[in-house]
Order: sequence, then structure tokens, then C-alpha cells
Amino acid sequence: MHVLLATNNLFPDPEATGSGRYNYEVGRRLADRGHRVSVLTRRRGETPTRETVAGMDVRRYRASIPRLPLTLREIAQHVAAVEAAKPVDLLSGHGALSSFGVDRAIDATVPRTYTLHGLWAVEYDQRASSTPASAPWHWLNRRMRHRIEARNIAHSGVVVVLSEFMDERLERFHPEAPPSTIIPGGADTTRFRPGAATETNAFSTTGPNFLTVRRLTPRMGLETLLDAFGSVVETTPDAHLYIGGSGPLREDLESRSEHLGIDSAVTFLGYVPEDELAATYAGADVFVLPTLELEGFGLVTPEALAAGTPVIGTNAGATPEILGDLERDPNIPEPLLVAPGDTEELAARMTAWQALSPAERAAAGEASRAYVTNAGYTWEAVTDRVEALFEQQVQRTT
Repeated sequence: MHVLLATNNLFPDPEATGSGRYNYEVGRRLADRGHRVSVLTRRRGETPTRETVAGMDVRRYRASIPRLPLTLREIAQHVAAVEAAKPVDLLSGHGALSSFGVDRAIDATVPRTYTLHGLWAVEYDQRASSTPASAPWHWLNRRMRHRIEARNIAHSGVVVVLSEFMDERLERFHPEAPPSTIIPGGADTTRFRPGAATETNAFSTTGPNFLTVRRLTPRMGLETLLDAFGSVVETTPDAHLYIGGSGPLREDLESRSEHLGIDSAVTFLGYVPEDELAATYAGADVFVLPTLELEGFGLVTPEALAAGTPVIGTNAGATPEILGDLERDPNIPEPLLVAPGDTEELAARMTAWQALSPAERAAAGEASRAYVTNAGYTWEAVTDRVEALFEQQVQRTT
């Protein structure tokens, strides 16, 4: 089977997001299983126009809304080259712009699936609300994004969503969508494991270490986390909080920690390189996911759990779907879920988790890792389901 993945980014390219990681992990496993996998994605930085990545034939194009006609022409040229090498059996769309370009260029008889990682227009609204913008241009841009995404969805035989939360949003924003199926994200349990921790993490050796790795933006709830941690430090002075990630709120968050008088107990790690991420997860005692809204899945959750690090999360988006069953495990002695934005409840949960004995923490870590495998949150299990779906769609057209 020759699969063409159309995505707006791909790991390990610069600025790769969760969808880029999803395509990399599933794509390389499909290639390992003998399928031909071609990838068409945006070119960022100085990445090559074409190269082989983990067994996948990757082609990149330059993109921007102002040069959309040129972008679409370049995508069409890439599609023609992919088809000349070997006819495509299935188009798997992920990013709206890439999928739109390929959808226009490829034969209409080729079966299509579309994976909705996030709503393009809604996410644009969220970003634009924090920057000055012309109201008419904002409205037109949002409408264009919504229509492009709607076209991709309408032209697909099935829409893949990563959670029930995203399935509900699909129905709300695209009520005419074709049938949907839920296939979650996953974690590489070989890479993310308790033994990945190293002394180079420089975590505190005197007290409990809390960790979060997030894009530093308003919806991530990091202000709530800092406020809650201020209460934790009052009862546990040797506790430490590590915040990984970059983003526009960095200076504001640093100022907030200083104002709270906890700056000596908070370390901003900045961007955590991929080769350090597994050790960073494994070195923490508890991972905290304080998201306020729009958590479509969140790969950090199964990754932290696979590393043997329990996760305290909010009832925002898909997080309850991931943590709800784990919370009922007898080896998980404290609740994992709190209300978004509830500083007092988050502080109480963090305080309770840091008070556990070493034996209780170890048992909780083992239960967390076992849950990832048992609940099907591994990339192998995810690829099994994606592969079966692709083969089903191809068979329907033959």
C-alpha cells in the first residue's frame, strides 16, 4: 500500500507540533511494515526540499497565505512526482493547508481520510485574539480556514479524531462530516521509560519535583500552576517546580513567580530538546497538566505516564478520557483530575502527591506505565488501528 501523508509539519523538523509527531511515529512504523510512505509537508527553516526520514520519502513546500496560488502549484508538482514514482493508494490528510493542496492535485478516485488534530479556524481565532488585527481581515481569514478544513473533511471517506472531546467538536463545527472514528495518540514506551532518568537533569535532590512541559501560552493554565505551587511551598519548602517549554508568556510567568516569592523554587527550563525529553519526564516525581481549554489529546500525558511519572491533569478537553480509568487503579492513591483554573484544588492535589511515601510513589509510577500499554496508548497499538483503517478504505475502492 502506498500512503501519502499530507501534514503541515513533521517531526523532527523545526516547530513540529503534536500532529507532526503523530505522523512521524505512525508513518515510520507503516514503512517498517513494508508499506510505501510518502509525506508532503511545509518546509521550515533550512530543511531539505526532499529527503528520506525514517524510511519515509519526505517532500517539502514553502507556504504562506499571501502566496497561496504559488503554494498550491508547488504542492501539485510534488504530488505529480510522488504519483510518477508509484500510484498512491490512499491520501491521509492531517494539516488543512497541505491536505487542501493535495486534494486538489490528486485523482478524485483515490480514497481519503482526514485526521482532525485541531480546528484550524478556532485555533487561528485563539492566536489572533492576543495580537492586534484588522477585524475584516480576521473575519475573512477565519472563514477561509473553516471552509478549507470543511472541504478536506467532506472529501474524505472517514474522519479520524484523537478523542471523544474532538469528536464532539467535529460534530459541532462540521455537522455534515462523514463518519468518524477515534484513534488516540500514543507514546514510545521503549524511549519513555523510568530508566531514562539521568543525573544530567539537575533536578533537586532534597524534595519532591513537579514538572510540566508546555507551550507558554494563556490556555495552558500556567498562571494557575504557579499560584497553586505557591501554596505547596508554604507546607513543603523543599518542593521544586520545573517548567519546560517556550512561548510568549515566559517573562510574565517569571515575574509572577517572583511576585509570589517562589522564584528560587521554580526553574524555567526553556525548550527541552527531544534527546533530553525522556530523561526529563523520568526524573520528575509528578507531571502537572494545568490546561484551561482545548486539550484535543495531549501527547505529553501518555509520554509522562510511560516514563513512570503520574500525571495530575484538569478536566479540560480529552485529559479526563486518558486519566479517568487510571484514576480508579488501586495503586493510584490520590485523585489525578482537578477543575480547570481551580488553584486551591490543584494545590491540594499537588500537596497530597508530594506527601506520599517512596513505596507509594513507586507503585503509582509502575501503574502509570502499565496503563499506557493496557489502554492502547502505545504507537504500535495506534499504528495497528491506523493500518487497519487504511486497508479498509483501500479495499472499498477496489
